[in-house]
Amino acid sequence: MKVRQIQFVHFRNHRAFTFEPGDGLNIIYGSNGSGKTTILEGIHYCALTKSFLSIYDSEFVTYGKTFFLINGLFVNVKEKLTSIKVTYSRDTGKQVSVNTRNVPTFSEHVGTVPCITFSPADILIVNGAPAERRRFLDKAISQMDVKYLQALIQYRRLLQQRNALLLLIRDRQADQNVLDILTEQLVEKAAIIVYARREFIEGIMPCVISKLRIVSGGENPSLTYRCTFQNDDDVPHKDSMANHLFGHLKARRSEEIARGQTAAGPHRDDILFALDEKEIKKYASQGQKRTFIISLKLALYDYFQEHQKEKPICLLDDLFSELDSKRVSALLSILADFGQTLITSTEKRTASYINSVNIHDLI
Repeated sequence: MKVRQIQFVHFRNHRAFTFEPGDGLNIIYGSNGSGKTTILEGIHYCALTKSFLSIYDSEFVTYGKTFFLINGLFVNVKEKLTSIKVTYSRDTGKQVSVNTRNVPTFSEHVGTVPCITFSPADILIVNGAPAERRRFLDKAISQMDVKYLQALIQYRRLLQQRNALLLLIRDRQADQNVLDILTEQLVEKAAIIVYARREFIEGIMPCVISKLRIVSGGENPSLTYRCTFQNDDDVPHKDSMANHLFGHLKARRSEEIARGQTAAGPHRDDILFALDEKEIKKYASQGQKRTFIISLKLALYDYFQEHQKEKPICLLDDLFSELDSKRVSALLSILADFGQTLITSTEKRTASYINSVNIHDLI
């Protein structure tokens, strides 16, 4: 997948701006605050209908204006063109259309434009709470597996309902018999999610190992899924996984009612990242953590291409900061063989395979 053209109207500091990136490796360079990251954000909106920095839609409207508009033209490996328009106004909210057809629910659009992102904030995938690591899994898998995304949406709704019911039972306003019905529905979706996450981690591991060894010069990483209701080495069929979780929750029912919260499930699971068998969060340096996250994101490229038969667009914000020249050279050698990649940087970099563009020459 490639961006042929991206057009912005009243999107942050781009009041009226059109950009046509090259097919391969593009580096958009310039001073801080000049709008480089905003270009990546606009492409991400077209791909996933939202910001990759988790900023509210309203914050992207140019100061003094009431709406923003993004028009993107994309082409896939079969040379099929797809036009995507994203609009937002404070009165009508956000709307997305694909080839002039309105998208009724944004989740239907996820996966149309496969997209991999990196930003300095991604260090939270290592340093942050388990929710950050689950968010990484959910974003990656949802782009490749619509059934996973549907199960995830349904699971979150059922989890909210179940937690509300636990509170009612605690306050003696509902009967425990109703809880079993809701729990059966919950564990069915939970099993789909956990099974897919484990398959994903197992599948991406060789790619992570390969990329990190190139960038770091030989470090050996590992990823381990930490399930709240099963041993790490126990990966049964989805049906038996659902039964296991149902039994686990039933055994902890008194605790759940007292707390008003579901005690286990994919909403509480985690991933353990390690380098040379030492937990990255505790023992790795900042440079090692950043290199690991970048390698993890680069590994997604191989995984996406293998499972979707489509090269994802790579949006890499401030990729080179805090990296030494050796690691930068290793990264560029990897990216040279990728599909379309857009990198923001404060410095110009030149090579025969790089299309370097000064942001100040575009606006």
